[in-house]
Amino acid sequence: MALLIASSCLYEVPPIFQNILIVCIGNICRSPSAEKILQAKSPRLNISSAGIKALVGKPIDKNAAYELDSHGYGFENHSARQLDDLLVQQADLILVMELFQQQRLMAEFPAASGKVMLLGKWLDNIEINDPYGKSAEAFALIFKQIETACEGWSDKLVGK
Repeated sequence: MALLIASSCLYEVPPIFQNILIVCIGNICRSPSAEKILQAKSPRLNISSAGIKALVGKPIDKNAAYELDSHGYGFENHSARQLDDLLVQQADLILVMELFQQQRLMAEFPAASGKVMLLGKWLDNIEINDPYGKSAEAFALIFKQIETACEGWSDKLVGK
């Protein structure tokens, strides 16, 4: 949170983006991983995740859980949920993994177009590919991309 000093008084200025929604396809690999990482790096923000075609009620993928756990992030209590109008409305910022997801959200929720961005924005707008059904090595690579992208967002959202 930024501090503002005015007339010898100290005020806390809340972040512009308080409610952040992270979106992927199934909400069992990338978006819940990014949710847990960004929440750990920015604990004052409200971070949540959802899927465009969520595997509703499913826990986090075992490979994603392994990566989170081995890097010191929690993964408990995740249950995949479907993206809907209310989640989009409540979000100040929506982070997606791939350009087609950004385009889809902007088409389905035109009023939200200005708040939909790539998670990889601060990494030269990289797209973070879906590791679902791929090897443990693929999950490790994608995890590193997600973690680095979340560090970039955390720096921008709450400062270093």
